[in-house]
Amino acid sequence: MKSNLTILLICKSLPWRFKGGIQTHTWDLAKALQNKGNEVTILTGGSFFQKEINEIREEVKIISIPYFPGRYVPIISFLAEELAFNQQVKAWVNSNHSAFDIIHAQGRSGYLLYQNSKLHSKIVQTIHGLTGVESMSDSNQTINTRLHRFFAERWENKLLQVSNKAIAVSEDLRTSVIQKSIQSASKINVIPNGVGQLNMDAQTGYNQVVNRFVFVGRLHPVKGLAPIIQALAKSETKIFLDIIGEGPQRRELEELVTKLKLNLQVRFLGAFENSTIQHLLPHYKGLVLPSVYESQGIVLLEANLQGIPVIASDIASIRESVTTGFNGILCDPSQPETFVAAMNLFLTNPLLAKRMGIQGKNRVVKDYSWNTIADQTIALYHQIAS
Repeated sequence: MKSNLTILLICKSLPWRFKGGIQTHTWDLAKALQNKGNEVTILTGGSFFQKEINEIREEVKIISIPYFPGRYVPIISFLAEELAFNQQVKAWVNSNHSAFDIIHAQGRSGYLLYQNSKLHSKIVQTIHGLTGVESMSDSNQTINTRLHRFFAERWENKLLQVSNKAIAVSEDLRTSVIQKSIQSASKINVIPNGVGQLNMDAQTGYNQVVNRFVFVGRLHPVKGLAPIIQALAKSETKIFLDIIGEGPQRRELEELVTKLKLNLQVRFLGAFENSTIQHLLPHYKGLVLPSVYESQGIVLLEANLQGIPVIASDIASIRESVTTGFNGILCDPSQPETFVAAMNLFLTNPLLAKRMGIQGKNRVVKDYSWNTIADQTIALYHQIAS
């Protein structure tokens, strides 16, 4: 059996172009796989006005292919953007697939590969979340979002059905896929997201210099921020929250903060590079994630790694990595006042918060290092390559 593999990872964008969980996951996985002696290539999106670009970053080969920027097409921008990239991926992979032992699609990147039966035997798909489930949390459905959901969900499912193996980033997500009969149980493996290394600030432990909490993520209804902001306005204790990230709900949330006269308590800091976020995290009292849906909640692991406790929604996927009283506090997302109560608990019990942060860091270092995740992924690849 071949010891080292040639691996193609497919992801529409990478962390230095778009800051998101899938992008960071793909890049960190690529580096970990390369460090273990495999030959890794990432196929990603490039400028429509340039030819294909090949470059090497940290020994990983990156191929950026041009595609039509469908995001500028009115009414159908979500679908047009995704479809344009996936059409180019299909054409490129159809011409170059023989060079790879493994073709690993990340999320909805590469979902049109189901149309080429010659590829099915070496396709692995990582499921970071199900389109249908995620879109249900958005109450402001438009023609744009509905069209995207209709087609993306079907193409996503078709690739899952023909993939040799599938990876779910949590046990809860695996269960959802099985319940929807998208893929047989024997073909779905649970391999969680990994997290990076401790930064220098976290080496010294729980190290707050600001009396604030932080949210990090996409500003979208699924993240449950609006109810938390409303609960902060009702709290007798003045609690401060920084919001890091961008997204379609930003304007709505900013208007809500202004309406409730919380501008001095709630700050919108915008998006930062992941390295900057990791530098900032150890200085907060805790990280808050009130999502109504998560496939895993990688930001919770990143916060724990930096030694700070978390306050998160008590939902199945998050319970896999957060235990109340151990590395954070789980709250009912339908009762936002419980999140405020948890924040107040950390403010009044700093030693308790510090202990949870340390315990969370130890757990993440043991169970979620990229070295561990890469070993699990390579073992799965060899089941196919053999």
